[in-house]
Amino acid sequence: MNKNTIIISFVSIVGTFIFLFGVYKLINQPEITNFPQAKQLSLTDHIKWAQEKKNILVEYSDFQCPSCKSAHDFLKTIEASGSADIDITKKVTFVYRYFPLYQVHDKAYLSAYAAEAAGKQNKFWEMSNLLFDNQQAWSKSNNPQKEYFLNFAKKLKLDVNKFEKDFNSQEVKNRVAQDLNQGQQIRIDSTPTFFLNGQKVDVNSYDEFKKVLKVL
Repeated sequence: MNKNTIIISFVSIVGTFIFLFGVYKLINQPEITNFPQAKQLSLTDHIKWAQEKKNILVEYSDFQCPSCKSAHDFLKTIEASGSADIDITKKVTFVYRYFPLYQVHDKAYLSAYAAEAAGKQNKFWEMSNLLFDNQQAWSKSNNPQKEYFLNFAKKLKLDVNKFEKDFNSQEVKNRVAQDLNQGQQIRIDSTPTFFLNGQKVDVNSYDEFKKVLKVL
């Protein structure tokens, strides 16, 4: 085998390797995690923190989900008075959306209805706090609406008759279903699921999550 033949063979092998590597990379590309609809806000969204809407953090959550309570507790540490991370709330707009995992949580819909009904009287966030803080108690109740949610409404000084009417209304049920349907369209299959500026947040810990938010 002469020198030219060796060179041609070597180039062919390298070229084949590069081609196969390119095919491999194409087949094994990471799943696209950009979801523009996850950062498009509507008039019915529940929003807090920054008003500028420059950076939008959307959470799809279930009030009966223990992991969602952990996420809730994490977010509360950020927004707490005197928090070292309070600046995050000045540059991030936080949006809560319903994603009741009704297949595994039997009160997921009911708790979402309670939050939305309270929201009709501008007390969505306050009701959310009560639902998460008392999650274990009402989750075990056979009738959480009567035993807990109405008492939460009274504690928040809501018009209880209106709260109960809204709780049972088709409007409130449709509002919760709206978020659920959107979440299903973007292939959410667990809670909590976060999106930051339309990209799914994929972190291993809340400390890592906090770092992502702080560098915005």
